[in-house]
Amino acid sequence: MNCYIFDVDGTLIDSSVVELPALRQVLDEYGYAHTPEKLKKAFGMTGTQGLAYFGVPEAQQAEVMHRWESISYSNLSQVKIYDGMVDTLRALRERGEKLGIVTSRTRSQFADGVKPLGLDRYFDAIVCSDDVEHPKPAPDAAAECLRRLGGSAGRAVYIGDSGFDMQCARSAGVKSVLALWGTHEPELEADLRLGHPGEILTLSI
Repeated sequence: MNCYIFDVDGTLIDSSVVELPALRQVLDEYGYAHTPEKLKKAFGMTGTQGLAYFGVPEAQQAEVMHRWESISYSNLSQVKIYDGMVDTLRALRERGEKLGIVTSRTRSQFADGVKPLGLDRYFDAIVCSDDVEHPKPAPDAAAECLRRLGGSAGRAVYIGDSGFDMQCARSAGVKSVLALWGTHEPELEADLRLGHPGEILTLSI
């Protein structure tokens, strides 16, 4: 049995068109400095990791996060599933493969920002950042996803767009696959690099 584990943002869905402008707006509102490069770097982090990266103190993070989420969710209609992704997920399911998600979103963020798109129906296991003690880039979430799928690291790939995804895969002993269709860091080190979701079907695990 093969296991295909996916990140969400920048891998399954193009949410940067909403999340990055919303983050930029909220940082401006609260007076925290940012650059385009740092905004892209924060895209693969959990929300709290991202806010800490910009210097938002822990005591203020819940307030800033709430504002960030409210801006993002008001523009949810702009978030798109990458072309070819649904067909790929459907084909993998028809082949009898096990599919999982490992995301930096919390359960509530996944419910509000991803479930409305209908993708969760294709997955056998979904592991969010608050399901484990140590979220990405630690291996915990990938290991937990494999446990829920009943799979092994040697028969799995983790497809993602960020450095945190690639680190998570490596530390869990899972082959890392960089989603070039969504990454902001195409130079990242990865075991494999794919240019289109349909190429996932050609992987040899």
